Amino acid sequence: MSALPVLCLLVPLCTAAATFVMPARGTARATTAAVGSAVLVVCAALLLRSVGEQGTVVAQMGGWAAPFGISLVADGLSALLLLSSALVALAIVVFAADDIDRARSDAGFHGFVQVVLAGVAGALLTGDLFNLYVWFEVLLISSFALLGLGADKEQLKGTVSYVAINLVGSLCFLTGVGLLYGLAGTLNMADLALVLPTLPAGPVTAVAMLFLVAFGLKAAVFPLFAWLPPSYPTAPTPIAAAFAGLLTKVGVYALLRTFTLLFTADVAFTHTLLLWVAGLTMV
Repeated sequence: MSALPVLCLLVPLCTAAATFVMPARGTARATTAAVGSAVLVVCAALLLRSVGEQGTVVAQMGGWAAPFGISLVADGLSALLLLSSALVALAIVVFAADDIDRARSDAGFHGFVQVVLAGVAGALLTGDLFNLYVWFEVLLISSFALLGLGADKEQLKGTVSYVAINLVGSLCFLTGVGLLYGLAGTLNMADLALVLPTLPAGPVTAVAMLFLVAFGLKAAVFPLFAWLPPSYPTAPTPIAAAFAGLLTKVGVYALLRTFTLLFTADVAFTHTLLLWVAGLTMV
């Protein structure tokens, strides 16, 4: 069912829009967010079952064939992570119904969580690097708003640190996308997997380092985690849970996807570096 990837994007976006236009008072926003998150869990579960039965599920937007059109692609990894993310979001929304304070709820907490979830779904399902950048920015901008909701002085300091460092990551990401397009002439991941092995390893590995910095900042890996310690402790529990359970994990997914599918020209260097980064991050 090629409509399922599209539904997994539309459900959180429509839920976010609905919560933003609802009256701030009362429980309507929290209830709508919970229902929308539950619907996304169902859609993600159906998508995972479809992938298990049929293999990779692909949807081409606007009738434009790959690599020229926008592709949504769900395989076992992305579908499983999408279901996990939907379950985490549902737990966050249910917990926040009683835990989040009225000021943050009235300021749009539930809507911003749904926009973050839409960004996560888009990042997991996109089939090209430019739209991966777009969805990363969607979830990052909404996460900026989440972290700054009802902020006191300490929380604002953590928010400023988070915004500044992630803007550097976004700049590295966009620069890498531009250089990669200049090298390969395409940004479709499936197409890049065929083209990159035919190119000189040196320039491809150099571009890979930009992506390592960009995704490493978003995943908060060593030594790129400076934004994380001041951000988590100052945020309310539901917001910290959204950051820990959704945002940083998308950075890890992007590292997995790009360094196993695209950047395999110099495995001895890139993957050894990733091994050290992973080990030091755990320490």
